[in-house]
Amino acid sequence: MGIGTGPLDLDRYPYMRAVWGALFAVLLVLAFPFRAGDLRFDLGIVAGWLALVPLLWMLEGMRPRAAFKWTTLAATLAYAAILFWLFVVVRVHGHAPVWAALGAPLLLGLVLGLHAGLAAALYVALAPWAGRAGVLLLPAAWVVGEHLRGFDLFGGFPWAYLGYAVHSDGPLVELAALGGVYGLSFLLACVASLCARNRFVLALALVAVAHALGFGLRVAHTGASGVEVGTRAALVQASIPQHEKWDAGLARQAFERHLALSRLAAAAGELDLIVWPESSVPVILETEPEYAEAVRSLARDTGATLVVGGIGLERVPLDPGYRLFNSVFVVKPDEGFVDRYDKSHLVPFGEYVPLRWVLGFLSGIATGLTAGDITRGSGPRVLRNLPEFGTDHALAAFICYEVIYPSLVRAAVRDGARILLNLTNDAWYGRTSAPHQFLAIAAMRSAEHGLPMLRAANTGVSAVVDAGGRVTSETPIFEQRALEVRVPPARPGPTLYTRFGDWVVWVSWGILIAIGGVRVVGRREHTH
Repeated sequence: MGIGTGPLDLDRYPYMRAVWGALFAVLLVLAFPFRAGDLRFDLGIVAGWLALVPLLWMLEGMRPRAAFKWTTLAATLAYAAILFWLFVVVRVHGHAPVWAALGAPLLLGLVLGLHAGLAAALYVALAPWAGRAGVLLLPAAWVVGEHLRGFDLFGGFPWAYLGYAVHSDGPLVELAALGGVYGLSFLLACVASLCARNRFVLALALVAVAHALGFGLRVAHTGASGVEVGTRAALVQASIPQHEKWDAGLARQAFERHLALSRLAAAAGELDLIVWPESSVPVILETEPEYAEAVRSLARDTGATLVVGGIGLERVPLDPGYRLFNSVFVVKPDEGFVDRYDKSHLVPFGEYVPLRWVLGFLSGIATGLTAGDITRGSGPRVLRNLPEFGTDHALAAFICYEVIYPSLVRAAVRDGARILLNLTNDAWYGRTSAPHQFLAIAAMRSAEHGLPMLRAANTGVSAVVDAGGRVTSETPIFEQRALEVRVPPARPGPTLYTRFGDWVVWVSWGILIAIGGVRVVGRREHTH
């Protein structure tokens, strides 16, 4: 395949193949934010560049079937460790037995690991025919694998893409405006491919050029005539524990906490916008006039537009006579409720049970995860009936995991969004890696489109992200407060990624198809 096998010869030291596989798994885990209680670290700025190097060493001399098997195994263990917080979700809040809670991160890790195995098998199968393009082969295969797992199996799960590993590298994140997170994944895989071939000078040169380009993009936008938003906002983080959120006896207390924090923020200075987290109103507003009037009164008293998470209701002439939605309500000081956005990308087993006739039994294992099916909304869009914000300040809301899907955010941006809102409830995760991994993913959406983001999370991390993808202000988790901010300016005009979307993915497909074509032609000539 034209690469080395690492510092040691695999023929003399065959056990090194297992060592390289284990090192690949360890580096992949270290590439993403980690937290367990008070232990916290984020080494992606180093591990992200190196993670695929031992994978390439492990694959040297392998057949495609073996490459698929061993890469799937290593990647499954790595992704299960990255997603260990699922144990907390399923065991603590889902009330599932220990075996089911342990199986959750392993099962989802396997789904993600299978895509890594597919990328490895494609690489091994095509490498003998790649020639000088071999350095681009693994990056192309890896990006295609990441893209596929963003869409398959109940809507996909685009978590822990390699590009997110460098979320804290400011200049590098700027490049997301060109090629999105897939472009960063491709870049990191290219550097790893060069390192595995002992072409360290070229690898360092590529890293330097990438940083220089990113720094240049940042400087070019410094002081540019972007939208000077200046919108004064408060992000309410009431920190309602998950076991209290839907307790009928505590509903009023939780609601009053959101009201109190909002009034406290408004007393400190005039506000244009107050954002509450996902499902922060613990009742159906359409059927609870007392709660609805309290929200309207808050908007009137503060003079701010409210964007609050709650339960949407739609009555239908069918059994049971209604549909429920995970919704965002927009409430204006002078007009009251003016818009409702319904979540369009639902979480399987959390908001609905896919293939209920087959998988419905899982609800009986994790009884605390879902009480019934939430209805899917119509799709991402700009929030309506807010002329005072103007087209340059148009808001789009993304509820919880919707923000991890690049295509959903891009659809709203192309609909005219200029300020991104992410309303989420991360109480499920406790003091684990999930809130920090989630914030890193959300921030990448800002970098991709050159737009600011306001993130209101029930237990944190609530944050402000600027148009370059940098977190400029954030809250500690499980702290009660309202984060008062000025919305950073958006950058002028659509970014390359906004215009052309996942073009890096299609280039990656082109590389695989081209090398695959060479393989087919070469085999035919060989048989003749």
